[in-house]
Amino acid sequence: MMNANPRYLKHSATFALLVLALSACTNKQLYKVGQSYQKSECERAALSDVQFRDCKNIEAKRFEEYERERQEALDTDKL
Repeated sequence: MMNANPRYLKHSATFALLVLALSACTNKQLYKVGQSYQKSECERAALSDVQFRDCKNIEAKRFEEYERERQEALDTDKL
């Protein structure tokens, strides 16, 4: 029997659930999931209480602002 790394299993399970969830999500929902994941990873990796509080206080860009910037970047890449 294979001795599976618990961290690998956790990441694999998270990835599998994310793939399943993505199949029915809109871009806005995907953006929110990504922002939430980044914030939780920031909190997990925090080495001090100050860093943890900084992660808690992160304000994500509104999706509409993100989408506008993304479209502008795509439009300039086409030139």
